[in-house]
Amino acid sequence: MRQIIDRAVYDTDNAEQIAKYGSMVDKSDFHALAETLYKDPNGEYFLHCQGGAATQYAEQTSNGTTYGETLELLTKEEALDWCEKRSAISETVLEEFADLFENVNTTQ
Repeated sequence: MRQIIDRAVYDTDNAEQIAKYGSMVDKSDFHALAETLYKDPNGEYFLHCQGGAATQYAEQTSNGTTYGETLELLTKEEALDWCEKRSAISETVLEEFADLFENVNTTQ
């Protein structure tokens, strides 16, 4: 997905995927939800958000609501907060945000 935000183009095809929550199995599923955290080549973080008609990402139509998707910009701290909220802790996340952790437990 590509979207222009604040006069800059953000594109999921040209960004590094950091973490993912949920999965869109069927766009007609009212409760389906997926959020994917990306980092663009300039080091900016953004979420690709997708959801069915009963989610916060639904789009309004003249007949009610339907599947929707959008991109949301995040600061580095907000990106880490999202990872914690969505329990998206992996080696990739630990490496990406190492400078923001107070302690990282390692085995010796």
